Order: sequence, then C-alpha cells, then structure tokens
Amino acid sequence: MVRNKLAAAIAAIGALQAGLVNALGMGDFSLNSALNQPLNAEIRLLNTEDLDPSQVKVKLASNSDFANAGVSREFFLTNLKFKVVMDGKGGGVIKVFTREPVLEPYLNFLIEAHWPSGRLMREYTVLLDLPVFSDSEAAPVKAAQAAPSKASARPVTPSSSNRPAVQTSPGRLCNRVN
Repeated sequence: MVRNKLAAAIAAIGALQAGLVNALGMGDFSLNSALNQPLNAEIRLLNTEDLDPSQVKVKLASNSDFANAGVSREFFLTNLKFKVVMDGKGGGVIKVFTREPVLEPYLNFLIEAHWPSGRLMREYTVLLDLPVFSDSEAAPVKAAQAAPSKASARPVTPSSSNRPAVQTSPGRLCNRVN
C-alpha cells in the first residue's frame, strides 16, 4: 500500500514538472532567395517562452547524425550560418544564410538546436528555383528581341567569284564559303 502511494506521488510530481519543461520546436522553412544567390531563409522557432537568444545554440548536425539519419552531408552545407532572433512573445526565428551563392537547386540537411533543458534535431529539404524577374525588368529584353531588322532585302547579284549567295536570315544575305 505504501508503495502504491509512493508510486502515485512520484507520477504526480513527474506530471506536474512535465509542464515546466520548455519544449522548443522548429517550424517551417521560409525561403527568401533563389538559385545562384546567397541563401537567405528563416525557420520559425516555437515555444521559446523564457529563452533568450544566447541560450539557444543552433548548428549544422554532426557527420554521425547525418549518417544515422541516412542523409548525405554535402560539402556546401558547411557554408550555412545560423543566427537566433527572439521576438519576446514566445516565438522567434533562426536565420539561415550563406555568403556565397547557392549553385545546387536541392539542399537536404539536418539542423541541431541545444537549449538549457533539451536538444532537438530536424531535417529540412529545400528546393531553390531560378530568380523571378518582374515584367518591367524583362520588358526591354522582349522589346529588343521583337524589334524587326532594319536591314532591307537586297537583290542577289552575281559576284566575280561565282559563289552562290546563301540567305542566312530574313533580310540578310551573305556569300557561301566553300
């Protein structure tokens, strides 16, 4: 009987303390850059509550963690930098960035976060698309491509070399070289 009461008391204390543990979480990955640009992204932090940025350490997971997860650790991933920014309202972000342009269209990596009461690891897969240009930036290029050639069609006249003329594009003539 004493054992049952002791077990119930220990279970009750454990249940009460479970609510006190700060269970930090990492949310979705928001990409703010494109292929052939330096990486600029954010990962939403969840349940930061009383933590400040100095208490949350974020880094790329170790080689053994990559191997255990079955994820290839590409050399470019060593260029990833992380910065924790808290909003003071129970949330924050991890800024993920590089100084060099990302040339790979597909990134797959593991991030490890440590804080005073725990450790979390999460895998992220990112597909980088080509940059999108606005219509105003692309308009001069389209206009230049659509402009008709100012060269007028000239009649073919026999030349002294007796080489036949070959038309290469509308409005332009040249002599064929044998």
